[in-house]
Amino acid sequence: MKKNLFLLVLGGSIVLASCVSKQKYMESQDALTQCTKERKALQSKSLNLENANRELQADNERMNKKITRLEQDTIAGNRKYMELNRDYQTLQKSFNDLTESYKKLDATNKKESAVILKNIQDLQLSLENKEKQLAQKEASFRDLSDSLQMLSDSLIQKSIDLERQQKRLSELQSILDKKDEDVKNLKNKIKQALQGFDGSGLTVFEKNGKVYVSMEEKLLFASGSFQIDKRGEEALRKLATVLAADPDINISIEGHTDNVPYRGGANAQIKDNWDLSVMRATTVVKTLLKSGNIDPQRLTACGKGEYVPLDKADTKEARAKNRRTEIILTPKLDALFEILE
Repeated sequence: MKKNLFLLVLGGSIVLASCVSKQKYMESQDALTQCTKERKALQSKSLNLENANRELQADNERMNKKITRLEQDTIAGNRKYMELNRDYQTLQKSFNDLTESYKKLDATNKKESAVILKNIQDLQLSLENKEKQLAQKEASFRDLSDSLQMLSDSLIQKSIDLERQQKRLSELQSILDKKDEDVKNLKNKIKQALQGFDGSGLTVFEKNGKVYVSMEEKLLFASGSFQIDKRGEEALRKLATVLAADPDINISIEGHTDNVPYRGGANAQIKDNWDLSVMRATTVVKTLLKSGNIDPQRLTACGKGEYVPLDKADTKEARAKNRRTEIILTPKLDALFEILE
């Protein structure tokens, strides 16, 4: 057990030591900035998906109206076709009757025959016109049927696309809602675990989808020191218990100083505020690892020096507020990234 603990601490120290260089600090800063950009991009994408959803629904309504009109035109065309067909049958029968009568007439009755012949010719011409109209209606009916089928196929595809977009949007929203709920629950758990430290320079708050645990210098360190006192160790031990129980949270520790220059000797381990902020962040990381069963890969230590103050006023109170260590807890978004791929 002691051997495993030693290896765990050693591994964490190696990883964390690499973070304190200027290059690793810049990588951590970029990662934090990227995380914020990704959250904004996700929110923008969620809004775009909602707009696309509304457009698809509007297209769906327009398609349904067009199909209804085509169906009505088809019914009307079919009714006209039936009427023309009945007229055609009537004319055909009349033509046949007249033809039969014509054949039975006495050859001498030329005048009457001429009238009947004229009627037959008129009926035949009318019949030809009806046939042309009937052919046109049949062609129009086929065109309407083809258009109706094309619109029906298009509507089915748009419905499938709309359902797919709605499902994706629902999944994205569910993940975002769960993440927000997890952040709130985590904040409440931490507040409950650290409630005995109210008024000791400890603040727990939520910002940009993350939970911040901010500890003032007086809670953790003596002035100019990076050794954590017993009161600070107790607070970190209780915090580590909460963090160990939730492996889906990444942990970033940032050390901050005031703007009073730190004067270390030539051979001193700490030479300036940069060194002090980095050493304090590293010490907090080691204390968390020692206090709870936390995977070292979840932890990042960074020193911010004096360059991210909470209060820029040049007063004693402002400097005290700026001397702090912030533990930033970020939920993993692997499930969200899988949907977006």
